[in-house]
Amino acid sequence: MFSIRLVAALLVFLALGNLGCTFNADLGSDSLFPVGTSFVISGTAEAVASDTGTCLIWLANNGVTYHLFQSTRIANEDFDRITTPGVTSRLEIAPRSDLVVDCRMGTIVEVQDILEIVS
Repeated sequence: MFSIRLVAALLVFLALGNLGCTFNADLGSDSLFPVGTSFVISGTAEAVASDTGTCLIWLANNGVTYHLFQSTRIANEDFDRITTPGVTSRLEIAPRSDLVVDCRMGTIVEVQDILEIVS
């Protein structure tokens, strides 16, 4: 049933595994997987003046400023609501290393889930 080549390849694989050989591949995780570990935090959307004009930011309850980006799981209407100045929300967010904002006033994150909206 098995071809000789398949059996030989299996024997070589098993022999290398028994010798402690390992295969390490660098997948370039920084460029292939730009989303960091998500976390939950509360904050309020604000519009602030900057050198480039008015910037929409999201000020977290811990004092950290974020720039929110919409993930594909978030409906447009919901994202528009949480980014409306004065609206407070509790979000699951994840840092992004591949996105740029002209304002550069905070950490760039992607909204993974909207857990609560408090107007």
